[in-house]
Amino acid sequence: MDPFERLVQLIKKWNRKINITGLKDEASIKRELIEDSLKPLEFKLLYSPVMDAGCGAGFPTLPLAIKATEVQFISVDSNRKKINFLRYAIRELGITNVKPVWGRLEEQTELLDSFNTVLSKAFMPPERAVEFLYPFLKQGGKLIVYTTSNSLDGGVLQRAQEFYAKVEVLPYTISDSSQRALLVCTK
Repeated sequence: MDPFERLVQLIKKWNRKINITGLKDEASIKRELIEDSLKPLEFKLLYSPVMDAGCGAGFPTLPLAIKATEVQFISVDSNRKKINFLRYAIRELGITNVKPVWGRLEEQTELLDSFNTVLSKAFMPPERAVEFLYPFLKQGGKLIVYTTSNSLDGGVLQRAQEFYAKVEVLPYTISDSSQRALLVCTK
């Protein structure tokens, strides 16, 4: 079975007993959790090691790890049931390039200055993410914030420019015609 189809089945199975995502139908799961998660690969933005900050049930980590097997991921979340799902999905899908970490990110001081890429998808508002996640990046590393073009007002971009050497907005459209963007900040 295709690993993405298997992942959708695992999500639906776990969602029946434990609410790991608000998305219930297969089309939404594929679009929001898989298609959208894979966008950094299209822009060639992933550089190992990668941290997924506030990974929830493993998104964007799981789709990216399936496609980019050469990239090493550390996925951090404070919600135990979601980390348990991530561990289960890793085992079921035979994924070997993801290390789940259960705990609050601000308590993971050993992860400071450790990553070439940090991902933030629905973790916190972009204006907070640009500052909060900065210390986890190595020099030259990239913060990638999944967002919408509408949420990137001048204040967010100005805030990012206070911290980062380079700030880019990469707009894209997903299959339901929703307009999205990746805010890419290079330390």
